Amino acid sequence: MDLENRIEKLLEYKNDKYPITSLYLKLAPSDRENFKYKTNLKNLIKNQRDNIGKMNLGENVLESIESDFNKMKNYIDDNDHLTQCRGVCIFSDSKSNIWEVFKLPLVYRDQLSVDRSLTLGQLIKINDDYRNIVTVLVDRKKARIFRLDLNGAHEILDFFYPEASRTKKFKSTEGKFKQKLSPTSGTGNLVQGYGEHVFHRTIENEIHQHYKYIADKLFAYYNESQFNLLVLGGTSKNISEFSHHLHSYLRGRLAGEIAVDVNKTKSYQLNEVTLDALEISKADKEKKLLAEFEDKLGSRYAVNGVKPTLKALMRGQVKVLLVADGFSSPGFICPDTGVLAVEKRKGLCSEGVEPVKVVDVVDDAVEETFRQNAEIEILFDQKAQKKIDGIGAILRFKL
Repeated sequence: MDLENRIEKLLEYKNDKYPITSLYLKLAPSDRENFKYKTNLKNLIKNQRDNIGKMNLGENVLESIESDFNKMKNYIDDNDHLTQCRGVCIFSDSKSNIWEVFKLPLVYRDQLSVDRSLTLGQLIKINDDYRNIVTVLVDRKKARIFRLDLNGAHEILDFFYPEASRTKKFKSTEGKFKQKLSPTSGTGNLVQGYGEHVFHRTIENEIHQHYKYIADKLFAYYNESQFNLLVLGGTSKNISEFSHHLHSYLRGRLAGEIAVDVNKTKSYQLNEVTLDALEISKADKEKKLLAEFEDKLGSRYAVNGVKPTLKALMRGQVKVLLVADGFSSPGFICPDTGVLAVEKRKGLCSEGVEPVKVVDVVDDAVEETFRQNAEIEILFDQKAQKKIDGIGAILRFKL
């Protein structure tokens, strides 16, 4: 069953008897150092246990949740389960025999929730963002085009330019260019190397014909299948030469470059180096968003801190949600409307409805941002994190 169908099936899931446990865990290289991800999972479970202990839940329900935690921990403890991915998403309902695992190219934020419904926001967002990536590997003889999705890299074109098989070395033949005159002197004197010059001009023309052909194929594929991000691979010289032939629509989708051998690179290797390139691109984007955030704070087109950010989110004002990696804050949610707040206050929820305390209102804010189809940027750089009070937002409009 492909990913789209798996997600559709999960959207249909309902269970009023037992809650379902949803886990998102980051497994990027930095998270794998000293098994940091295991510590992160341990802390997530501890926080949820503390929260669940304050609820009036039946024994069978508590057993199901505890079983979910143990199954997730056992799965993560097995390194064989964590290959060729930079994040994992797990849904578990032990009493109902629900167990779904998704190996992902990234996870935006570590998250563990126990609820009557699945926490699907990150999975849907990751699927939307990372099913539309194309990587092109190119040199002066060959090109390979790959489509990347949550199942890895899939090669869709492997092209070898026919004229590229000719020799690249000029071999002079006695008397071959005797009648060639200097194109400028008109004296009839031979110009040394003129034949070699023409030869190399021909070769260069053939190379650019090769690049143009690949660029046309790529644009045709874009018109047919669409994609959001484009990564170019090869040597810096070949990438530079090829990029001049790209259609302007595709130049606007460039998200990075990778230094790879066009002939030797395997699909699984390509997946990893492409994600590396996208992380570098993300860091550049992070800097631009922070500059925009600081610029718009003064004009009230941005907000800083938990309370004003939640207020803006509930009004549908948020264009980009900025969250410092690892930041969390307790808060409240109205069970009937989904309204989020830092403090419990009169009139927060509908009449007769009491707000429910949550361990981390930031998780709920992230989920709500996904539902509103707004953009989310998790800030990993420590200098960047100091520029916001844990969480902030760039707004669509001000009130």
